[in-house]
Amino acid sequence: MRDGQRSDGAYPDVAPHSWVGYGQAAWADAGVIVPWTIYLMYDNKKILQDNYASMEKYMEFLSRQKGDGYNYNGAGTNYGDWLSYEDTERRYVSVCYYAYTAQLMAKISEALKTDDCDAYASKAKAYRKLAQEIKKEFQTRYVDADGDLKQKSQTAYLLALKLDLFPTEEARKKGVETLVRKITGNGNRLSTGFVGTAILNQTLSQFGESNTAYDLLLQRNNPSWLYSIDQGATTIWERWDSYTKEKGFGPVSMNSFNHYSLGSVLSWLYHTGLGIQRDETKPGYQHILLKPQPGPLEFMKGSVDSPYGVISAGWERKGDKIEYQVTIPVNTTATLFKNTQDPADTVELGSGTYTFML
Repeated sequence: MRDGQRSDGAYPDVAPHSWVGYGQAAWADAGVIVPWTIYLMYDNKKILQDNYASMEKYMEFLSRQKGDGYNYNGAGTNYGDWLSYEDTERRYVSVCYYAYTAQLMAKISEALKTDDCDAYASKAKAYRKLAQEIKKEFQTRYVDADGDLKQKSQTAYLLALKLDLFPTEEARKKGVETLVRKITGNGNRLSTGFVGTAILNQTLSQFGESNTAYDLLLQRNNPSWLYSIDQGATTIWERWDSYTKEKGFGPVSMNSFNHYSLGSVLSWLYHTGLGIQRDETKPGYQHILLKPQPGPLEFMKGSVDSPYGVISAGWERKGDKIEYQVTIPVNTTATLFKNTQDPADTVELGSGTYTFML
């Protein structure tokens, strides 16, 4: 991303840069999102240090993308919620991602600050202020007098919930209710594209709607993950219906059969289904948060290769109980949340293998 960055600060939409463009919301923002994600996975501050000047240059590029009387437009709007089954205004996606990158830059600056240097601390403060200003702009433009969104797609509600853009707790609660109604009213089907699908099940579980997330996971009608499998998929496709038994192949001009984006549901299966989550205050899995939310399946098993070793977890139904087994590698600790509805019901763990009944 850094090698392909344009002189005005815009990151390429695809790296290495090819025929597609520069500086488009959600795509170019990977220049900020990827270093932060790698830092959380490996506790390697060097990737943040190496890319910080480049990320700041990108934020300066975003600050210049103004128009229509607004100061916080964010990046370009070519893609929006790409290949969705329901429209979301592309500028809406851009403003949300501008808020997201500002939030991340505040976190990145905070992670880099030291006791003997307050430069990063002041930058963290500035980016937090920017995120709040974008949030105010968002509410002016996209929230009505009742606190509801003017944009009505599933993705619109997902972005506002995930990025904490609603004005009040009551409005946020109503936003969750509306999102769930939109899913159930659509026959328990999603309508999201690349942007919305990336945070769909994760956001539902974050706000106590894991049952709805499992309904989406197990849906077999179009659009859904199992629908493509029923059409013969053995990889993740670019489109929900890249191929159907009824109609055959979709548009050959753009119809990849090896495209990760819609496979982002796997993140939810690991982090929520199995419950293996990172602790942002102790990155690199120095400390592990275990928050399993078993669904209607009979069992689930999996593992994550952390810098300290393999973290494995799994659960299986045993009558009316669920047996949860987890292995914590050496030199790490974990907190098991036995009941996600009760944050106080926790168990502190060191390295070893443990079995619990949930």
